[in-house]
Amino acid sequence: MLTVSITPRRLLHVLLAAAAALFLLNYAFLLLTAGLGVDAPVVLSARKFVDANTEMNLPAWFTSVLLAVVSLVVLDVARQAHLRRDRWRRHWAVLGAGFAYLSLDELVALHEKFIGPMSSLVGDQGVFKYAWVAAAGPVVLVLLLAYLRFLRALPRRTAALVVLGGVLYVGGSVGLEMVASALSGVGFSEDGVFLGTIMALEEVCEMVGPVVFLFAVAELVQRRAGAPGTAPLPAEVDLRDGERAGAHHPHAA
Repeated sequence: MLTVSITPRRLLHVLLAAAAALFLLNYAFLLLTAGLGVDAPVVLSARKFVDANTEMNLPAWFTSVLLAVVSLVVLDVARQAHLRRDRWRRHWAVLGAGFAYLSLDELVALHEKFIGPMSSLVGDQGVFKYAWVAAAGPVVLVLLLAYLRFLRALPRRTAALVVLGGVLYVGGSVGLEMVASALSGVGFSEDGVFLGTIMALEEVCEMVGPVVFLFAVAELVQRRAGAPGTAPLPAEVDLRDGERAGAHHPHAA
């Protein structure tokens, strides 16, 4: 069996470099076509191949594979948590399934199926030009509330990195999508440099967010395994233990 060993930090650097390279390629062809007006067929075809705002091309493939890898890693963490009867095993399993859905969505744009139904509720103007974002907001809020105790139970560094990854991903996929929709609604062209820049930043956030999340989980797994050169890992907090201790020692400071 082929085994590839890579440290979480090295993994982080490699994936960030790949995301940066895709962003720079995307932006270079954006400047060539929208900024300088180059319309040679080979240049237009190359831009389509690296345009992060379209489907079925190199950036979409990279992001989909990245999300699939995150899903597999998180589901393995969920499997291990299940074997330990860890109270957070279901939280890990739902996260893994969520990343699997996002990976599939990146390839076949499942979220676009919500545009029609949501447009009838919120319209299709301004920030809701792509009306699926109206459904994304409540989903994100529910997940955040459901995972607050899970985040508190993680080591502080891991929790901070998980939150950072989530903010980058949601900020790009939902926040910057709404900004781009609003700008499009007031006359900025999606083929122009300014709006194209916003869209390029949106897509790079959708890459960097999962990279940060993967780094957080890989580092957590490494520290749990007691890999050489890693700091000792504080035990995850079981909040119920604290509640039970408070009940048994009501006068404890």
